Amino acid sequence: MLSQAFESYVFQLLQKQYSDCGVIVQLSLDSGLRPDFIMECENKLVIVDAKAKERLTKGDIDQVAGYINELDADYGIIFVTDYTEVPESVEDFATVNAIDIEYTNWSR
Repeated sequence: MLSQAFESYVFQLLQKQYSDCGVIVQLSLDSGLRPDFIMECENKLVIVDAKAKERLTKGDIDQVAGYINELDADYGIIFVTDYTEVPESVEDFATVNAIDIEYTNWSR
């Protein structure tokens, strides 16, 4: 299961990069949705999603934006693999929705 392995990899990255933050894994929201991770850092709530796919889409951004809205989070981060293509229009859409896109060293 590629996605589960990538999620575990991202979880380890979060523990290293954000060691002073609390990380909640796969919390079911009232809507029934389940973001990969929710971080609590310095009185900020951050939604984190891990996407191991060929191409990131606006739908992926909408998904994380929905999590942000439901939890009234401050912003989101989407971690992607080194082979994930992110069109400029998707990057721009992410920025408008307060979502950062972070590339990892994860490869095929």
